Amino acid sequence: MKHSLTTFLLALLLGASSCTASSDKTTTGKSEQNDTETVINNIMSRRSIRKFTPQTVSRDTLDRIIECGINAPNGMNAQNYEVKVVDDPKSAAYLSENLRGLYKAPVYLFIAANDEYDMAQIDCGLLSENICLAATAYGLGTINLGMPVRSMKEKYDILDKLGFSAHYNLCLIVALGFPDEAPKAKPRNKDKVQFVKVLGK
Repeated sequence: MKHSLTTFLLALLLGASSCTASSDKTTTGKSEQNDTETVINNIMSRRSIRKFTPQTVSRDTLDRIIECGINAPNGMNAQNYEVKVVDDPKSAAYLSENLRGLYKAPVYLFIAANDEYDMAQIDCGLLSENICLAATAYGLGTINLGMPVRSMKEKYDILDKLGFSAHYNLCLIVALGFPDEAPKAKPRNKDKVQFVKVLGK
């Protein structure tokens, strides 16, 4: 677990910082401290966005964000997830109108976990976090959604159209686009984290 956490943090540091610049832009000359602060600021400034502009997101940007996503750590590198991306405007509009709890966004990423691997949902969570942080680096907003997953199970026609493989069950939806709001951070309870010893007093 300690190794997985270390790998995850390194992936965030490398992935998020590399996504802050476009492919035709160099980042030479930055100090290690500046790189670290860029990553930390990116993590701390990320918010859940519920209002998006209608502006489309380029495929180049989406490809880079998805690349950051699939470079998240996952169990044995088995990559027990599938991602279906909907960025067609008509399809995105149809989904937002017909699925309860799906905010109106120009892009939706549907993430499914392999039910034959009991840790697959954790891998999906790590994947989505990388996607959200990479999107933030590009000035985009995201929100992780669970409620529409439940409503999609009542609309099998939409779920079938996504075309997930056998044994892959939808577990998470990420709505993505240019933010049309700037919500403030909500408080976090640091008491949820405690330093403990398992040996000695």
